[in-house]
Amino acid sequence: MSNSPTITFDELTKVDIRVGRVISALPFPEGKRSTHILQIDFGEELGVKKSLARLAPNYEFDSLVGRQVMAVVNLAPRQIGSHRSEVLTLGVNDAEGNVVLIIPDQETPCGVRLY
Repeated sequence: MSNSPTITFDELTKVDIRVGRVISALPFPEGKRSTHILQIDFGEELGVKKSLARLAPNYEFDSLVGRQVMAVVNLAPRQIGSHRSEVLTLGVNDAEGNVVLIIPDQETPCGVRLY
């Protein structure tokens, strides 16, 4: 059993997770943990948002462009070095502890919400 605190269904529905498409991926060499600066398009309603993510060594910059990802879009922005991360791109650790992105298994319209 997890040591995480129990939340209600109403609390869970406050977390807004959406599908977006990476439109650019740049290195973030000054980041202690973050390695990539992503620009993610969440469609007409939300537009393009920036996310700083720890994706090395599993993802090369060019391989991310055009890829769909899942992200929490309603967290307060976080200043990381000289950049402001506006959304949290979601991933899990692989067997070596490197991040693997959470992605839809089929093409999905940008901006649709996880439920």
